[in-house]
Amino acid sequence: VQVHGAHGYLLSSFLSPVTNQRTDCWGGSLENRARFLIEVVRATRAAVGPEFPVAVKLNSDDFRKGGFTLDESVNVVRWLNEEGIDLLEVSGGTYEQPRLLGYSGDADTASEGPAMRESTRKREAYFLDYAQTIREVCDCPLMVTGGFRTRTLMEEAIASSETDVIGLGRPLCTDPDTPKDLLDGRIDKTVCYEDYVKLAQRGFFSPASPLMPIKVINVLGGQAWYYQQIFRLADGEEADPDLGILKAVGAFVKDELSRSRRVKKARLT
Repeated sequence: VQVHGAHGYLLSSFLSPVTNQRTDCWGGSLENRARFLIEVVRATRAAVGPEFPVAVKLNSDDFRKGGFTLDESVNVVRWLNEEGIDLLEVSGGTYEQPRLLGYSGDADTASEGPAMRESTRKREAYFLDYAQTIREVCDCPLMVTGGFRTRTLMEEAIASSETDVIGLGRPLCTDPDTPKDLLDGRIDKTVCYEDYVKLAQRGFFSPASPLMPIKVINVLGGQAWYYQQIFRLADGEEADPDLGILKAVGAFVKDELSRSRRVKKARLT
């Protein structure tokens, strides 16, 4: 069981002083903001027992001005050590500052976080440098997720003890057998759909557009593209690499509206 405490979702929003404006025991100090996460971990452990693996996914940094920082993440990891978790997954960013997808968000609200080594900037893995600070205090195996695409870098990261486990996300949305193919040596690199699932590769309609709505369509439209691939696989169909980003957005919105109507109908009955 993994408890997801990253990327701006509910537990992550409690950790961030930007989104958590509570004045009771669930907000304010870091200890209070982390209380919800810790209580969920404790309840999960109580439900599954001492032998069942419990993991936590945690942001190394929100990359948001006034948000959850690397120093705070380190302190939360110390508290998670006391709960005896079995695996810590390190990622970063939110959908406002989508560093988890390799992009930056609104410059006015962005925080760069701790400086990365230039060598890391040139590599594909987004959060290895941040993970090293966390590794110094983490008592359990560490997994780093975000940007890994080549078997060479994955092997280097493990061999150098920068991480114990490699986390993959987007490549599995079209081919769940990717880890097996990497381990068996059938491929040396995952398919990098993020390199071309865009409105345009460069210029005004690219993710680098000066217009924020265009940036949003590229970044969140890319997410919609991956969602549609997951839905296809779940329905027993093949992934559709040729699916256009606008078509994916349209299908995603249609699906969400349909689900919303079904939920409302179920509540009424």
